[in-house]
Amino acid sequence: MTKKLFAILSVLLVASMLLAACSTPAPTEVPVVEEPVVEEPAAAAAKVCQITDTGGIDDKSFNATAWKGITDAQAELGIEGKYLESKEVADYEKNLNAFIEEECDLIVTVGFLIGDATKAAAEANPDIKFSIVDYNYDPAIANVTGQIFNTDEAAILAGYLAAGVTKTGKVGTFGGLPIPTVTIFMDGFYKGVAKYNEAKGTNVQVLGWDPAAPDSGLFSMSFDDQQKGNELAKSLMDEGADIIMPVAGPVGLGAAAAIKERGNAYLIGVDSDWALTSPEYADITLTSVMKLMDATTMQVIQSVIDGSFKGGDVVGTLANNGVAIAPFHELASLVPAELSAEVEAIKAEIIAGSYTEAAPIEKTALVCQITDTGGIDDKSFNATAWKGITDAQAELGIEAKYLESKEVSDYEKNLNAFIEEQCDLIVTVGFLIGDATKAAAEANPDVKFSIVDYSYDPAIANVTGQIFETDEAAFLAGYLAAGVTKTGYVGTFGGLPIPTVTIFMDGFYKGVAKYNEVKGTDVKVLGWDPAAPDSGLFSMSFDDQQKGNELAKSLMDEGADIIMPVAGPVGLGAAAAIKERGNAYLIGVDSDWFLTSPEYADITLTSVMKLMDATTLQVIQSVIDGTFVGGNVVGTLANNGVAIAPFHDLESMVPAELAAEIEQLKADIIAGTITLD
Repeated sequence: MTKKLFAILSVLLVASMLLAACSTPAPTEVPVVEEPVVEEPAAAAAKVCQITDTGGIDDKSFNATAWKGITDAQAELGIEGKYLESKEVADYEKNLNAFIEEECDLIVTVGFLIGDATKAAAEANPDIKFSIVDYNYDPAIANVTGQIFNTDEAAILAGYLAAGVTKTGKVGTFGGLPIPTVTIFMDGFYKGVAKYNEAKGTNVQVLGWDPAAPDSGLFSMSFDDQQKGNELAKSLMDEGADIIMPVAGPVGLGAAAAIKERGNAYLIGVDSDWALTSPEYADITLTSVMKLMDATTMQVIQSVIDGSFKGGDVVGTLANNGVAIAPFHELASLVPAELSAEVEAIKAEIIAGSYTEAAPIEKTALVCQITDTGGIDDKSFNATAWKGITDAQAELGIEAKYLESKEVSDYEKNLNAFIEEQCDLIVTVGFLIGDATKAAAEANPDVKFSIVDYSYDPAIANVTGQIFETDEAAFLAGYLAAGVTKTGYVGTFGGLPIPTVTIFMDGFYKGVAKYNEVKGTDVKVLGWDPAAPDSGLFSMSFDDQQKGNELAKSLMDEGADIIMPVAGPVGLGAAAAIKERGNAYLIGVDSDWFLTSPEYADITLTSVMKLMDATTLQVIQSVIDGTFVGGNVVGTLANNGVAIAPFHDLESMVPAELAAEIEQLKADIIAGTITLD
């Protein structure tokens, strides 16, 4: 009952009482009690309505950060705040019309994808105010304020930081889509790394982005496919990156999951402070490149309230705290005080306008490797060739990429991909890719190729073969094995009966024969006799480790206590069998297995090494200095292209006299006084 209504009723009551007084005694006076006044709620200063991008209001990124600006304005300025989520692009127009109908004082939209719909709505409704986050218009629209950010400024700091913290010398980034609001982060990150390299004389590599070659940039092509982010992060870590900055909204959460799972890399978040917005990844978040969209959104809301709103842009910079890098939080111990001070100094220079960019990183060559089916981490010739390429990254400043061949049918596809990418040198690995490499080279005479562990006769003008006199080093290993065996039996087996395999087995056999000749012994070689190649032992595979396990057991059953598998990853199966039995030792091939397979270090007597890293580096150098020619690079004992590895933990098994004899045999082979033909 209102106060006015209550007074009228009181008058009527008094009148009725006077009439009644003519026939009845005067009643006791009744006090008049007024109802309390009910205060109307204060009107909101403004109704501000947000329409999200497809990432949703809780995207841990720009939708969430913009919404924080609105909720801050609710608390500080007394506005009313609402939002509608866009599940798909088709929702934009519907949500805009809903808020126009609701007569919102300001409609905030988020992201470039809603840019066209916002423009159309603003032009059709000139009396309604709009602000679009992370986007702007040229020319400006009178009733739209764009919120844009110089995120490259903060990303420079993050790139410098990453270059100072990395242990591998490689950092990575990828984007959601190749659009300016994404690539501006990646540009800044790249420039920050370049600045560090210039200041420190280092050569930290940025994987996934080069402003000079944007078409080769790494993108998820999505802002919500977290599985894609997971895959891209793993690919960057596989290439050696130990710090990764995903610029892809919620896709970055997939990257964070991959980094946490691996446990050997760190994350740089974007848009917001990921240590706070995604606390489940706080322990791997080094920092974040923040767009302080809450601050710019609140600034626009304030302009609506005080009547100063106008079309154009609000720009967030380091100077006005519109962009920043987040604190290091739990990972502060990773950042030396000197590095932190340098980052702060660069920030001050950017704000003062005195910052100068580093000279562009000059790529001397783009070198691209295509693996055999063993994969890039085969602990053998794919991995060793790749080491030559990564050494060239560090020493010669090249850019490096690889594609893995899961099966033989991938060879042609991978070759065509790298030809299309205009690699300066394409490195292929193994005889199985020989035909495909030859066909590609003959069809593309202007592209340079090098094939590892294979050659052509006659030579191809634009292909350098890398071949190895591994029988020289295997001869030393055979002599060693014959001198160490306790059973009088040693064994070997191959992957396939091909020259690049049997050359090891030949040398091993001849080394044992040499020992028998010198010492008058009769050490037997199981699994191979050059005089009876058809009876040789082969796994007929380079990846079936179970087969390697079985063959090693069969050799041990026959008495062999030293075994040399020449079969790539199949040899790991043999190593497992040897370790399980505990009564034999391994001789590795291609690389030093003591280092590449440390789980078998305690059973690895030595390894017959093809130093494919050295020959690959040699070929890359020839590309850079213009001396590349077709033909062959041959690795020998004389040029350190082949060797046997140190005895490491098993040195005590090798008598000093035997070690000295092996060194003399090496000298004799180099001098030509011992020939293996």
